[in-house]
Amino acid sequence: MKKGILIAFIAFWGFQNMNAQKTSKIDYSQLVKLEGMEHSGGITFYIEKKSENLIAIQNDNVKWKADVIKNCGKRQAKITSVFIRSEKLKVLFGKNKTAFVAIENGEIECVTEEKSERSIQDDSEINFTNQGINKK
Repeated sequence: MKKGILIAFIAFWGFQNMNAQKTSKIDYSQLVKLEGMEHSGGITFYIEKKSENLIAIQNDNVKWKADVIKNCGKRQAKITSVFIRSEKLKVLFGKNKTAFVAIENGEIECVTEEKSERSIQDDSEINFTNQGINKK
């Protein structure tokens, strides 16, 4: 009886292990690798072709997925550039949108654009003076 239970347990555990290996396979044909973006610890970054999700893969396992475009409120935009900036990825997308993604956990921080001070200033506030001009 004990041998039967042990054999059943080993068989059950073996099938579970095979299923786990099947689901952990990554379809690299659906991903675009960001060349030169490898990070310490063996993390490699990819962008999904269809959904424009940013994916971090470490040791052939997905570490995290970040949907920057959806989380930052932009629709139908595409990621244009990605840069590594001190433990964060700087992601540029759309026309002028920026987001930061934490490398370790994929947490997204959307950056809001501030209007430049020059466009806010009133024309009457700008004084152009030149003491060297003589009026006739």
